[in-house]
Amino acid sequence: MISFKITTYGRVSTLEETLFSFLNQDLEDLKDAECVIVNDYDQQILKFNHPKVKILNVRPSFKTIGEKENFAVEACTGDIIAVTDDDDIYLNNHLSNIKKYFVPGTDIMHWKGAYYNEPNIMGLVGIGNSGMVYSKDAWKRFGKHPIMNAGGDSEFSKKIHAGGTIVEAFPPDDEVSAFYRWSVSGSDNNGIYHQSGQGTDTPDRPSIIERHSAHIEMLRAAGRIPTGIIELKPHWKYDYSQILKDYVRNKK
Repeated sequence: MISFKITTYGRVSTLEETLFSFLNQDLEDLKDAECVIVNDYDQQILKFNHPKVKILNVRPSFKTIGEKENFAVEACTGDIIAVTDDDDIYLNNHLSNIKKYFVPGTDIMHWKGAYYNEPNIMGLVGIGNSGMVYSKDAWKRFGKHPIMNAGGDSEFSKKIHAGGTIVEAFPPDDEVSAFYRWSVSGSDNNGIYHQSGQGTDTPDRPSIIERHSAHIEMLRAAGRIPTGIIELKPHWKYDYSQILKDYVRNKK
């Protein structure tokens, strides 16, 4: 069983694209997969009725990203945890790629993916901890996610790298399945508040959670994000499969 683990806070517009990425996976692969979404934004109750999708609306909000990540992993029933940020895109061969490259005995896996600056792919590169895949057993053996905010994903990865089995998955260009999204264009652009762009928390400023919460509150006050009970409507803004095909063809 592979668990798509999504933690989210106030980003419905991109989350709907990420959820569609899961539902759009090859049907044979979906039989052995689930999507677990953890939402702790108290102004939104997310709903979506699907046998492969579990949404947990948690109150109150977590104090650290590490606590939220660990809660989400605990809620996953899969043996393999696929980190799935709520602003990223995965093509329909992503689950099959995980099965192909995450060989028995692997503790953690990193990808070559598309660095996506909407509406264009800027390159096919190693995307670091974005979309990393790890075994639930390794998560337990190496002490789970550290109870911290910005930089916690890097510290978690380092713990496994120090003593675990690592796989670097570099599929051929036309078989890449992960899109790491850096920016959003168009009139619905509410900005993407990247943890990876915030550095580590320091005593002289609010934590990454406090800064992100303030950003979402600004958008809410301006009427730019929905509140209340929200029925998710999974969709893609663009045909990302075609975007990859066009990029690979033009690259030759």
